[in-house]
Amino acid sequence: MNQGLKLGSLLRHNTYRIEKVLGQGGFGITYLATDLNLDRQVAVKEFFPKDYCDRDDTTSKVTLGTQSSKDFVNKLKAKFLKEARNIAKFDYPNIIRIHAAFEENNTAYYVMDYIEGITLSEMVKQNGPISEEKALMYIDKIGKALEYVHANTMNHLDVKPANIMIRYNDDEPILIDFGLSKQYDSKGYQTSTTPIGISHGFAPMEQYNDGGVKEFSPQTDLYSLAATLYYILSGVVPPQATKLVEDELTFPQGIPTNLIKPISKAMSPGRKRRHESVRAFLEDLERQKIERGNEQPNNQDHVSAEQSFCTENLGKSNNLEQEQTHTQTIIHDNDEYEEKSKSWIKWLGIGGGVAVIAVIIVFLIPSNNNTDNSNESDNLVESIKEEPKTVKDLFWESPLGMAAYTGEVTVDTINDKQVPHGKGIARIIKGKFEGSTYNGAFVEGKMEGETTYTMKNGDTFVGTYKNNKYDKGRYTIKANGEYFEGTFKNGQPDKGNWYDKKGNKL
Repeated sequence: MNQGLKLGSLLRHNTYRIEKVLGQGGFGITYLATDLNLDRQVAVKEFFPKDYCDRDDTTSKVTLGTQSSKDFVNKLKAKFLKEARNIAKFDYPNIIRIHAAFEENNTAYYVMDYIEGITLSEMVKQNGPISEEKALMYIDKIGKALEYVHANTMNHLDVKPANIMIRYNDDEPILIDFGLSKQYDSKGYQTSTTPIGISHGFAPMEQYNDGGVKEFSPQTDLYSLAATLYYILSGVVPPQATKLVEDELTFPQGIPTNLIKPISKAMSPGRKRRHESVRAFLEDLERQKIERGNEQPNNQDHVSAEQSFCTENLGKSNNLEQEQTHTQTIIHDNDEYEEKSKSWIKWLGIGGGVAVIAVIIVFLIPSNNNTDNSNESDNLVESIKEEPKTVKDLFWESPLGMAAYTGEVTVDTINDKQVPHGKGIARIIKGKFEGSTYNGAFVEGKMEGETTYTMKNGDTFVGTYKNNKYDKGRYTIKANGEYFEGTFKNGQPDKGNWYDKKGNKL
């Protein structure tokens, strides 16, 4: 069954014509459409809980998979329409505008602005972390939009980089996707009991607890806003909230030291320890920026999203000493820092003098044995070679699609970024081969050497890769246990034999 509406489909008495699918989540499909009355592009969101519904290809009507889920789906649809009506009341420049809501095809729709732009999530993935100045500008505007939402006793409950669009023509951030939002009454109690979703890394602890958001609390969206700032400054998804109950929040390179305290407070596991409101958080950010000046993040330039890596449980692992070089902690007292700087400058002067004398000696004293010196030099170079660097969850554009890579890396000197080199694991997270995993050897960004490759459907290849393709080994089909053993050409079985699951030649 085709889940989306056919292109060219007409809705609401031939008012909206479907042009293409923009995206699909667990409970809805969003389309690009043309408003034929006003001759403009709009976005149309259709209520479609894919785990419970199908679509009739002939009539486009949505049908329930099982009758037993009818009551549940109807409750969700009622919430969908209520959400549309609530958001339609909003009139704020940084919140998506809704123009109409209606029922058709045995489901519901609402029509909203079509924003030509890019999400903060995609922006970071494509271009790397965002500068402090621009990041704070985006957060300030979205924070004020959330204040407006909170003033209407509503929580968004899904603030994250993927739900903030940056409009191309004016660089304005727009808060979108209120699909998980909850409306509360004048006493602060929820007006619906439908289930909520969780975006790991951006959802606070209370969203993991049953009934944790039944009462209105701006601190819930505040946590997510701070987590969004953490991500767009570093390119690293924050640790899951459940990890922060026992472990402290650590900061990767790229996050300025003057912003660590306000972000840490806003992302406290307990709501009472966070700022009392989004406004208080924004004021804290501004105050820290003024007080600490324009400090360089981690005494380094910002790094790209591909060079950043996940720091969940950083400082708690067995590789503590190695990983701590990639984390950032609050700077010591300024007096101590200045004292160390003076000491360093003094020793730098002394060291410089020693270095000059050493250079003079090298050039004035002739070598007695060039061969021996050459060997000693080679041995010296060999002895100071660095151990292979390792990363965790490096965003890498692999030959199979966007991947999250954990393992050894080297630096691609042409593109000046880290690429897999040595042993590691690449999980394909986007593209045709999404869900597959390559666990094995890499050579300067190529999949090459001994490996185990597991496809999303469970099929496996064990053997060697060459130039990003199967080379020699065994490919096993999970469904029936049959396997091919031999060599491969252009990724396809070439010379060898097929066997059944008992090892009998086919």
